[in-house]
Amino acid sequence: MGDSFSFMPNASEPQKPTESPALPVPESVEEARRRGDQMIRAGRFEEAFQYYKMAIQMDSNNNAHYIHLGDAYAYADQPARALAYYQRARKMNPRDPEPYFALGEIYRRFGRYDAAIAHFRRAIEYGANNAFVQFKYAEVLALSQQYAKAIEAGRHAVNHEPSNGFYRFWLADLLEHVGELDEAMQEMEIATLLNPEDDYYHFRYGLLCIANHQLERAVDCLQTALKIRGNSALYLTMLGDVYQLLHRYEQAREAYHRAGTLDSYDRAELLRARRLAKLLPQERHPVE
Repeated sequence: MGDSFSFMPNASEPQKPTESPALPVPESVEEARRRGDQMIRAGRFEEAFQYYKMAIQMDSNNNAHYIHLGDAYAYADQPARALAYYQRARKMNPRDPEPYFALGEIYRRFGRYDAAIAHFRRAIEYGANNAFVQFKYAEVLALSQQYAKAIEAGRHAVNHEPSNGFYRFWLADLLEHVGELDEAMQEMEIATLLNPEDDYYHFRYGLLCIANHQLERAVDCLQTALKIRGNSALYLTMLGDVYQLLHRYEQAREAYHRAGTLDSYDRAELLRARRLAKLLPQERHPVE
């Protein structure tokens, strides 16, 4: 599966856990795990590591304890140590999907997309076939520019949780990215229906409507976004652009006037929005 992390320091086998004399010894594995969780929530990572290691000492044949310790190291931004414990957990139970998913997350984080894809695929094969894992798999496929496979995995995520607006929004964004505007429109519309109070979803739907030459619908979307976030200079400027396209110049002037002067962040976002709406030249990414 390509587990080498040679570019990272200290990516060695886990050391034999030792108890810290400063910590009270828990009476059971469950108590050790619970105390470790409490220390993680409190940001006391060294104590958390010790408690999770105590759990391993008490029940060394349970790969879940190695995964918990790996998660703790990953959360504490010590990925090399996390990797070592995830690998140990995977070797103990090669058909457990959780270590593969955890390894996929580590590899994705460091740009090892091929290794991440292989591990996410194995996690799905061994039973972690749910919306979140499919989304993570789709995400890394998109990062590696395997757009057709990413879209397929994104559709699987949507099918697993059809009422989750985020997965539909992400899929719509990817479909838009590769120029599949009709399907992107469908998914984005459903995302707005599932998340009616999310102004950004309505805004992005409006941009898709502009790109598809559905300008009156774009006005409706942008006005809905402005009802939720009425002081957005970005939304007002895009509304002005649509009014210009519709030759409704007085309304365009009013929208631009209300927007005022955009700050540097909004100017950058406006440039991106106009590209997404196909009002400016943009790079196309055809599906493989």
